[in-house]
Amino acid sequence: MDTTYAPMVVGLGALGLALCYLLKKPKESSVSVSVGRGGLEVVKLKHKGGASAEIYTFGATVTSYKKNKTREVLWVSEGAVFDGEKAIRGGIPLVFPQFGPTADAALGVPSSTKQHGFARISQWQLETSDSSDSSDCCTAVLRLTDSEATRALFPFGFELSYTVTLDATSLRTELKITNVDDSNKPFAPQALLHTYYAADPETTAVQGLEAHTYVDQLTQNVAVQAGPVNFHGETDRIYDGGAITKPKTLSTPTLRIDVDATLVVDDDDTKKPFAPDVVVWNPHVKKAKSMSDFDDDGWRHMICLEPGVLAKSRPKINPGDAIILGQTITPID
Repeated sequence: MDTTYAPMVVGLGALGLALCYLLKKPKESSVSVSVGRGGLEVVKLKHKGGASAEIYTFGATVTSYKKNKTREVLWVSEGAVFDGEKAIRGGIPLVFPQFGPTADAALGVPSSTKQHGFARISQWQLETSDSSDSSDCCTAVLRLTDSEATRALFPFGFELSYTVTLDATSLRTELKITNVDDSNKPFAPQALLHTYYAADPETTAVQGLEAHTYVDQLTQNVAVQAGPVNFHGETDRIYDGGAITKPKTLSTPTLRIDVDATLVVDDDDTKKPFAPDVVVWNPHVKKAKSMSDFDDDGWRHMICLEPGVLAKSRPKINPGDAIILGQTITPID
């Protein structure tokens, strides 16, 4: 036997054993807080299986989700601004309490004049986090409550709780909107998980919206979807959840997205599921160039599939009650 290196191996002793232990030690899941772009606070979730996600507490915006170390599921514009004032362009911004530039009649208040409301440009607080092996997932819960500034725009007491859960195969984002107003009045806010996916719109077809009625926001025409949704030029549509009471599944060649919504009645903890509406969006050439924080050819690399509560007939939330809007994103290998 060649013993040339035997003294070296023996000499390593405890160091060698420690090195072997480190190499064989099982990976652990973790949740950490650090400084991200623009000096903003970012929460990082890392699953022991290799998946990861990042959430900026400004806007509670998820800006990254990877099932493995190489494939980014979400899209963030190269021109996105991280200054703690402007909404982050990309990832999963949160829309509340209104969709678009003006409030609709069901909201029952004057327009806040803030595009998509104020949740995506508010500073949220990290309430809890967990990465215990017993749950086999990483979780972060962020919270936003009403303030003097929000009541000037939306005159109600509310509590928003946003739970982001990462496991080995999927990412779950869930927004809970609770009416805590002391005036004993219901409210009917709009909300949206404004999700930007990294995808080629010219080759991506979206399944799961067949036979759904939609409003084309570009023409205001109403139509019924026939077959999968394809992207030909600028696309801006709102698909009505309709009377469906079970979760809805959307899919592309690389993703499965399960979307759901539930009205929770506080008196007896009754849960009444309903189908969320879905916004489908891609700005194409002209619109992309008109937005200062959207790189000119960014439209070639993204699509938005956004579950929400938008319809004029959306449920009202009575004091003590809540609506939970969620999605589970599962990349397809």
